[in-house]
Amino acid sequence: MKKVLIFIVLFIVFMFLYFLQMNFFDWFTIAGVKPNLFIILILAVGLFAGRIPGVISGIIAGLLLDFFIGKSVRNNINNAWCNSEY
Repeated sequence: MKKVLIFIVLFIVFMFLYFLQMNFFDWFTIAGVKPNLFIILILAVGLFAGRIPGVISGIIAGLLLDFFIGKSVRNNINNAWCNSEY
């Protein structure tokens, strides 16, 4: 039960960071660089919970990010690949 609660809290924190990064940090930059809150989250999980939970949460977060914003990233990569003049 405790592990289920931890995963639910991590998912809620992930969703909060997703909306925070997509809305607030879209226009807020530090010296022209947008901070990546997901790296900080996965780093914290890895440091405090251990290596295996850090790797698992990193994989799950990566898949969720790809699901949420993957289409726009793929379009940008495809446009850059097709419009390159080599």
